[in-house]
Amino acid sequence: MYVIGITGGVGSGKSLVAKIASRKYNAGLLIADELGHVVTEPGKPAYKKIIEIYGTGILGQDGSIDRKKLADIIFSDDKARFAINSVIHPEVMLYIEDYINERKGQDGYIILETAIMYETGCDRFCDETWYVYVPEDARIKRLSENRGYTEEKSRSIIKKQKPDSFFMERAARIIDNTGSIKDLESIIAGLPGKL
Repeated sequence: MYVIGITGGVGSGKSLVAKIASRKYNAGLLIADELGHVVTEPGKPAYKKIIEIYGTGILGQDGSIDRKKLADIIFSDDKARFAINSVIHPEVMLYIEDYINERKGQDGYIILETAIMYETGCDRFCDETWYVYVPEDARIKRLSENRGYTEEKSRSIIKKQKPDSFFMERAARIIDNTGSIKDLESIIAGLPGKL
């Protein structure tokens, strides 16, 4: 099993790149943000720990963690972000490691997408990593159009992430996602299989 790790800053389109790549390679797809939701479902260890930290006020009417309430907390308070990450990241890492280990020795690909590939050590699971590059101003425009973020909120999130140079020094491939979806599909279609 060959594992391709895909990372990029907020608004870069890394999840889109991961989905296109998973189709190209007929690959298993792991998106860390989605796994963060899986490991925080009611009854899971991360769910219980988050309730211990923030109480039941963070829950929605259905008893699950309200993602908006959680996001508002972690993007406005560095200590809170660290506390939440210290609960969720280890559980996501275990999930990823188990998923990959269960498929070792099989043919094929796994695509692993995460914004914090190197910071969490997820790169150790990957045979190669890709960095999805988009200039900051274009990312801010996309975040406004796609998520309704203000420029101030977008810049605040981007400022908390590592700079492009950090990723470019580490990634095997740089995927330029400044064009259209068709351009992106062409770039990915032109990539070879295993290095």
